[in-house]
Amino acid sequence: MRALLALFLTAAPALADPLLTAEEFDALTLGRTMTWSEFGTAYGVEQYLPDRKVRWTYTGDACKTGNWYQDGSAICFQYDGDITPDCWEITRSGPDLLARYTTDPPGTDPVIVTETTVPLACFGPEVGV
Repeated sequence: MRALLALFLTAAPALADPLLTAEEFDALTLGRTMTWSEFGTAYGVEQYLPDRKVRWTYTGDACKTGNWYQDGSAICFQYDGDITPDCWEITRSGPDLLARYTTDPPGTDPVIVTETTVPLACFGPEVGV
């Protein structure tokens, strides 16, 4: 029983904050470039453009364009060429955002999303786009 309570208490802070709505997410990201990190390691960068458009790259990879939208309590990203969207439940934690993939089990560490001063670097055929 104590182990279950301890597990709940360690997961509770990330779940206690209210989930962001599309309007709140847009206000926090529009015109910004954000780094997505997991376990202390940055793995991708996303630039948020007008009309809920995005430009995404895994670190060192080619950029993808797409859009984001709200689906229930989740913010979903649909990139050109991808069949299924990536949906996240996003909360705010100080200056950062915490994102939990909707298919992750409860208690999974959230991804940290923080504004970066480093511009988005696109590699591949669409360099400079």
